[in-house]
Amino acid sequence: MQEQSIPCPVCQTKIPFDVHALLRGVAFTCPSCFASIGIAQEALPTVNDAMQKLEELKKNIHSAKKSSS
Repeated sequence: MQEQSIPCPVCQTKIPFDVHALLRGVAFTCPSCFASIGIAQEALPTVNDAMQKLEELKKNIHSAKKSSS
């Protein structure tokens, strides 16, 4: 699990979240004020497409570095 945190937009308390769960549409709640963060359902396809492209780019860069060494 790749847990990270983001400041709550309401009270600035750190909200722990898992990137993979966030990308699946899971919402996370602030432990202090109970505000909720997440990705809007209608934005998930766009976000997931961008993440796939980022992963492909990272692989390409890694392969290019390996072949130039």
